[in-house]
Amino acid sequence: MNDINELLKSEKFILLFSMGITLITMLLFEILSGGGYEMNIELMIIPALSLLLGPFAVLGFVIAEGIKLFIINPNDLPSNLITIFLLFISNMLIWKLWYSIMNREGYEIPNLNSLSNLIKLFAVFLIYLIICHILFGPFAKGNPAIDRIYQNMIILFSLSIIILLLGIHISIKYKIPLYTPKRQLKQFLPNKIYLIILILAIIIGMANIQLPTDSNYSIMVTALIILLLIIYLTNPMTGTYQIKEKMELNLINKINFSILLLLLMVLPIITLPILYLIPEYLSIYEIINIFSEISEQVFTLILIPFLIYLYYLEKNMMKPINRLSKSLSKDMNNKEEYQKLKNDLNSINANNELKILAQSLLKMENDLNQYSKQLIKVTSQKERFETELKLAHEIQNSMIPKNFEEYNDYDECEIWGLMEPAREVAGDFYDFFKIDDDNIGFVIGDVSGKGITASLIMVKSMTLIQDYAKHNEDLSEVFYEVNNLLCEGNVESLFVTCWFGKINFKTKKLSYVNAGHNPPLIKQNENFEYLDMEPGLILAAMEDMPYETCELQLNSGDAIILYTDGITEANSDYEEFYGEERLKNTINKHKNDDLEKIINSVKKDITEFCGNPEQFDDMTMFAIRLK
Repeated sequence: MNDINELLKSEKFILLFSMGITLITMLLFEILSGGGYEMNIELMIIPALSLLLGPFAVLGFVIAEGIKLFIINPNDLPSNLITIFLLFISNMLIWKLWYSIMNREGYEIPNLNSLSNLIKLFAVFLIYLIICHILFGPFAKGNPAIDRIYQNMIILFSLSIIILLLGIHISIKYKIPLYTPKRQLKQFLPNKIYLIILILAIIIGMANIQLPTDSNYSIMVTALIILLLIIYLTNPMTGTYQIKEKMELNLINKINFSILLLLLMVLPIITLPILYLIPEYLSIYEIINIFSEISEQVFTLILIPFLIYLYYLEKNMMKPINRLSKSLSKDMNNKEEYQKLKNDLNSINANNELKILAQSLLKMENDLNQYSKQLIKVTSQKERFETELKLAHEIQNSMIPKNFEEYNDYDECEIWGLMEPAREVAGDFYDFFKIDDDNIGFVIGDVSGKGITASLIMVKSMTLIQDYAKHNEDLSEVFYEVNNLLCEGNVESLFVTCWFGKINFKTKKLSYVNAGHNPPLIKQNENFEYLDMEPGLILAAMEDMPYETCELQLNSGDAIILYTDGITEANSDYEEFYGEERLKNTINKHKNDDLEKIINSVKKDITEFCGNPEQFDDMTMFAIRLK
């Protein structure tokens, strides 16, 4: 695509294209007219070629036109040369004027996207028409060859505008690259001087038309005018503006084109009845002449109303839309930028739906701004809460003992435990500790609920049980005191299921008390079986509740496995519970393995059973085996 664009913008291609299209236009007219009338129909395409494709298009046209002139009048060398020279000078001005005047908003390719550009186009063509009168008028007097070119240019002027408007629309719609001037830094005269030179040439030229043709003054004045125009054509393009080569079809562009299409449909309808009323035979030249005159009259009649309509449309539609678009495309990072946006939207004076849209967008922007602030606040609070939860998790994790090797390296017992919280912090807990040199205490518990509140009750329960167990030999008294303390200030009405045991290493006697917890699995013979016992009331439910201490004689090799309901009530994809029976079977498959392997086997089996659902409850296990 880039190669095609470069080819279309190359000077050689433009030169050859202009010559080709000019020769094709001449040939088509010769075929249509049957060669009966010498009319320079190709003059209607040169303004479009000049404005869209620049100097080399003008050069290609005058070369093709010169070939035609020398074929028709080979003996009239001066007239041919003057005609070619004047055609080049006058049409070069179209391209030069477009990029030299009315550039307040920057250099643009020929475009009809605003009222100012449309006025600029008409201004350029008005100056072009005046220059044609100034240059060709004096030479046309008494010279039929130059006069014919001059008259044809005037006749075809309105058709030239139609072709140009079509060319502008097609070039933008299909993104055809146009020839734009190259930036030049050297400038011999100020910009204002070049403008004064152009105005001076026009004023002198208008006065010169009034002089007699054979006057010596007229020849000298014409030479001066040509010199002034040549100086103006050398005006380089300077300044800091970049040329806007890529333009989009906006609403004004489309309206202009739709009106142009309407004119192209209406003009033949108006012209055909007039031609029908004329009885004699009309040549193609006369038909074109009539059509051109009607077009000129129609353009004259609709021009002022059309410009007024575009002014109204641009003021009430395009400018508010553009201001709205520019305002909303800006970033807003602080209060000052939001206030500027608010002022820009409030400054839209359109008394139509655009004003309502601007106010709605302003309200939406305000709501989004408030939402953004609230989101930042909530996000900040969430991050702080997550940080606090992470810290709570680390604190809780540090409270759960994991110094299994310290006990496993001695001859008394083997210990292992596992706790996996469903959230950042858990309500489950296990603990083991030496009560004295002969006794070890171990406990497992499950606080109702989850999260921070459950974890606080869990910490309180662990601390109280360990503290009272070291100062009271009777485990039922331990739970009695702990229960009363947990009941105090229990505004959340949380409760704790708990199983607490104590083993004397000398006698191998197990003492235990149960506050509504799951029965443990105990291995005294070949397999693990559930310990048959009556559970007491849960902790923190009611004050002054009695608890019963039970005793059991153990032997070397006997083991006890404690667990919470997060193990047996783990859910599968089919919404089934893992269950006590499966737990017992899994443990018995590995009954002779190390306690670590037994617990990890249960964890693995639960994962396979559940599939990959979200963990609903905390899962905790604790195991102890006498050696």
